[in-house]
Amino acid sequence: MHKSRSATALVDAVALVILVAETALVAVIAVGYVAYALMDRSFSGLGLSLAAVAAILAAGLGLFTRGFAKRRRFALGGAMTWQLMQASVGVWLLGAFPIVGALLIAAAVMVAVAVFKRQAALGRQEQDDLDA
Repeated sequence: MHKSRSATALVDAVALVILVAETALVAVIAVGYVAYALMDRSFSGLGLSLAAVAAILAAGLGLFTRGFAKRRRFALGGAMTWQLMQASVGVWLLGAFPIVGALLIAAAVMVAVAVFKRQAALGRQEQDDLDA
């Protein structure tokens, strides 16, 4: 039983690191779009729009990442939705950039496993509470 808990803790820790890295990457993309829009005037409208979308995504993912770190239930659905979107992009990239696509899919699977384990633990806890 102890090995199962340590394995779950390891999966949780890896998933949290992945979520933090994804959040940081999306935030960097938002800043990059702003910088690009400021440097290239012909791109400014589109660049600022893309920066706004990326910033909103980063803020939402940051909220879910923080919730995941604090073991909040609301974060599970958001984290899983992001991983599904990321996995679909990974599948799309497999043809052109197989390494990038495979890394995106692997990260999505790792976080999804952590989400499933947490959801199962919450279900067991609720069942134990009902039985008591």
